[in-house]
Amino acid sequence: MGTEEHFVKTEITEEQFYLEEMQKMNNQMINMQRELNRALMESRRMQEELKQNEELRIALEVSEKAGKAKMDFMSRMSHDLRTPMNVIMGLTAATLDEADHPETVRENMTHIRSASDYMLGLINDILDLDKAEKDAVVLNPEPYSYKEFLMDMGTLFRAQCTAKNITLEIKKSSLNPTVMTDKQRLKQIFFNIISNAVIYTPPGGKITMGAYDVSIDDAQKKLSAVYRIADNGIGVSEEFKEHLFEPFAQEDNGVSPELKGSGLGLCIAKRLLEQMGGTIQIESQKGKGTTVSVKLSFELAEKNQIDISEAGEHQDPAEHSLAQKTILLAEDHPLNAQIAKKLLEKKKINVIHAENGEVAVELFAASPTGGFDAVLMDIRMPKMSGLEAAKAIRSMDRADAATIPIIAISANAYPRDIQESLKTGMNAHLAKPIKPEELYETLEKFM
Repeated sequence: MGTEEHFVKTEITEEQFYLEEMQKMNNQMINMQRELNRALMESRRMQEELKQNEELRIALEVSEKAGKAKMDFMSRMSHDLRTPMNVIMGLTAATLDEADHPETVRENMTHIRSASDYMLGLINDILDLDKAEKDAVVLNPEPYSYKEFLMDMGTLFRAQCTAKNITLEIKKSSLNPTVMTDKQRLKQIFFNIISNAVIYTPPGGKITMGAYDVSIDDAQKKLSAVYRIADNGIGVSEEFKEHLFEPFAQEDNGVSPELKGSGLGLCIAKRLLEQMGGTIQIESQKGKGTTVSVKLSFELAEKNQIDISEAGEHQDPAEHSLAQKTILLAEDHPLNAQIAKKLLEKKKINVIHAENGEVAVELFAASPTGGFDAVLMDIRMPKMSGLEAAKAIRSMDRADAATIPIIAISANAYPRDIQESLKTGMNAHLAKPIKPEELYETLEKFM
């Protein structure tokens, strides 16, 4: 019995031993799992820190690049805006001292006008670039024939090329379709491209322009073509090609600073083309010239659209005589008012001036029905803005309040500004500085 008891006790003791050992191993495994979990958590934390550090590094690089780009932008803008401004201010001062010499005054004024046009073009380029970047350009399709397009390009550039002794060859096409497109934007695209060709082609050079690979899809009523502008000018280096469409990109190519453009033309052309569903490609060799290929597709114009367009083009100007019309001019800036008044009086228009929106509303309210033929309304004015004044006029209980043409004239020229003017009941929105022909055409259209 003693031996059996000893055996049982020994067996129980060993079983407890193994159980205890297993418990210890289990505890060790639990501890190891905890350590492993802690290690994994630490690893994840470190990875997260590394990721955050990398993101911070990238953000810092982006910020530094943006800061540099901003500084480059401001530096270029300061230079490009001050250059024509120095010309304008310097020649204005010189002209005041030459009042008794008409020929000198005329010559100085010609240079002042040229510098002013350059400065306005630069400002428009900056605004257009901003609109293109935000996809804020609103396209307004209208009938436009290829024949008219070629004539417009010739009108814009033939005199410049002749003055610089450059041959301009515009190749006509056997096809002269009329398509639906935004005339202004299309002309702007090609103006920017051809302007570069004129700038960078030396005297005695040649520029050619024409349409190639023209195809018409009658089923879809679409026209597709590749338009090429080629010159034998100074070209660009292989290294610079990748920077051609960057804002303000200009290669140091020996062209005098006063003849260079803003460096925005190709950038704007590319972004406008992308919004119109087109593409642009450039081939260039240093010292041999540049070829720009623009691929575009257009919707073909319907016959009734063409008829309406041609009827508008051939209307007798006498039918739109502005002489003896009476216009209410709301403008708070004395010099701007004087300029607008002179432009209107040149067409024998009677002008009544209001120095702010409140006075404009009072003058309109006090006038007999039909006393004014149109209202030219500045937007930013003291006491009452142009928008408020237009609303007040439209809400008056008189027969002509709802029908009189109200045309906004403002330095605010973004699409949202134009939409805001139209929402208040204005008929059109013209941007300052006033372009005489655009002003006259708008008045003829609505009066």
